[in-house]
Amino acid sequence: MNDCRVVVLNFNGEALLKRCLPSILEAACRSRYRCVVTVLDNQSSDQSRKVVLENFPAAEFVVCPENKILCSYNDYLRRVDEPFAILLNNDIFVEPGFIDPLLDALAKDPGIFFAASKTFGEDQKTYLGSLSKIGFSRGLVWATSLFAGHEKKIDRSGRTMLCGSGAFRREIFCALGGYDELYLPGTVEDLDLCYRAWRQGWKGIYCPESVIYHIGQVSFKKRFGSSGLRRMNRRNLYLFVWKNIQSRRFLSAHLVFLPLQLAKYFLMGQWDFLAGFFEAILRLPQAIQRRRRNQGMVFVLTDEEVFGLSAAI
Repeated sequence: MNDCRVVVLNFNGEALLKRCLPSILEAACRSRYRCVVTVLDNQSSDQSRKVVLENFPAAEFVVCPENKILCSYNDYLRRVDEPFAILLNNDIFVEPGFIDPLLDALAKDPGIFFAASKTFGEDQKTYLGSLSKIGFSRGLVWATSLFAGHEKKIDRSGRTMLCGSGAFRREIFCALGGYDELYLPGTVEDLDLCYRAWRQGWKGIYCPESVIYHIGQVSFKKRFGSSGLRRMNRRNLYLFVWKNIQSRRFLSAHLVFLPLQLAKYFLMGQWDFLAGFFEAILRLPQAIQRRRRNQGMVFVLTDEEVFGLSAAI
C-alpha cells in the first residue's frame, strides 16, 4: 500500500499543469515515502486531460462527477486508502524535498492532523504563509500568516492554526467531514476544517523545511474579481461565527459589533462587505443546522482555549 496520496485539484488549468505538475511528480519520486500523484479534475473544458495523459503518465487523472470546487476533495479522499494525503491546487509548484518534512511530522506524532509548508509567491521570494494565527476581534474571526513579528518565526517549526495546501491525516479529514459546502464557492473552508479539528483535540504543525510556491487565486480572480472575492470572504466569516462559535463572550461581542459593522459598510460605501452580509443571511438556515449538529459533538477545547493557543504562537 502507498503511504501518501498527493492530490492536485484542477479546473481548466492546462497551462498551470504544464508548469507546476513536473515539480510535484519529481518530489513524489524523490520522497522516502511511497507516493502516488492524482490530478483531480473538476469537469474541465480545456485540454487538461490531454496534457496530463500525454505528458505526465506517472500521474493519475480522475474526473469528478461534478464541480464542487475544494469540496471535491471530500468524496475522493473517501475512496482512497492511503493514510496521508497532500492537497495542492494546480497553481502550486514545489521544492523537490517538500514531501518528507510534512509526512515525517505526521508519522512522528499521531495527534497531529495537518502539517503545513512554508509558502512563497510566484517570485520565490515573497513569503505568503503558512505559519498562521487566528483570533477573534470586533465580532468576527480573523486569520493571517503576516502577523506582527512573523519574520522572526517563519524559519522555526512549531504550532500553526490552519493549513490550506499541505498534508493531512486522511481518515481524520474524512471523519471531520472535510471541507464544508456551506462556504462554496470558496474561502474560509480551510479555516473551518482546521478550527473544528483543534476543538476536537487535534493539532497542526508548521514545517518550514517543506517549501512550496503559490501563483495564487488564478481561477478565482478571473471568475469573481477582487470585489467578488471580498464579498465572498466577508459572507463566509459571518457564516463561520454562526456555525462554529459557542462562547457566550464571543457571541455577545458579535451581536454588539454587528450593527456597527453594517452601519460602517453603508456609510463608507463598502458595498461588497454589505452584500456579503446579506448573502450570509440567505445561508443562515444551513449554518444553524450545522451549529445544532456541532452541539452533539464532544469538544476537547473551548473557543477561548483555541484562540489562546494561537495567541501563544
